[in-house]
Amino acid sequence: MSLILSSRVPGIAGADAQVLRWWRAMCALAAVNVGLWLAVWHFAPVAGFHGGLQLTLSGVYVLVCAYRSVFPRVDLERLVVVDTRLSNIFLGRAAATVAEICFAIQLGLLIHQLGVHAGLPWVQSAAWVVPVFMVVAQGFCWHSVLTLNHITQAVESLLWAAGFSWMAVLLGVTALYSTGWVHALAIFGILGCVAFVVYVLSVDAPMYWRRYRLGRASGQTYLCVEQGARDAWQRRVCSGSWTAWKADALWLTPYFSFGVWLSIAMVWVPGR
Repeated sequence: MSLILSSRVPGIAGADAQVLRWWRAMCALAAVNVGLWLAVWHFAPVAGFHGGLQLTLSGVYVLVCAYRSVFPRVDLERLVVVDTRLSNIFLGRAAATVAEICFAIQLGLLIHQLGVHAGLPWVQSAAWVVPVFMVVAQGFCWHSVLTLNHITQAVESLLWAAGFSWMAVLLGVTALYSTGWVHALAIFGILGCVAFVVYVLSVDAPMYWRRYRLGRASGQTYLCVEQGARDAWQRRVCSGSWTAWKADALWLTPYFSFGVWLSIAMVWVPGR
């Protein structure tokens, strides 16, 4: 069945075996994640304002990630696997912006909730600095997408790392002044934040820096915002080469798996 489906999808039939396996895995993952969110919505005891808000924000994030899993793209290179209008770079980036802001609010709400349970009012207030980092990062991301300049994409990654670093600080304070499940969740969160920051500093940001330097060395022409908007709306480069995709598959895969599972898991953190 998957072979028949692949042969009918524009751009997929001639793809490398590695790209086909990866794309099919992303499609399956999208279906599993949507099913998981629906199961939580239908069966899990989500109560109160905080639970309902987390569930709604998570639903947006899960749905957009499913869409981006089925129609993967690399924004600056205008690279797509499936050659269809649904792979539109501008449309995909707009959807991703909404989803990432929802995810950022989820993170801020999570820290706020833990601060409430730990009885730390200043942590509750400082929690809302977390999504500020991510929202500002969206502006740098859009600049890179529209101008084709990778340097602002590197800045975007560093802003996400800064947001998670601030989360780690707040979680550290929460862990010191809490017990039980709040303490355990804070410790687990610190480990996750540190792992993410290490990844950004060692893999993600250096990748964009290398692409920026290669672009400068090759005399790449950057676009103005108006030109970039038209280009992002009209142009897409369909490629089934694993060489073209493997670097970005390294971050897209955990983004559409662990990121989505974290978003769904935050629904269960009780409010007060």
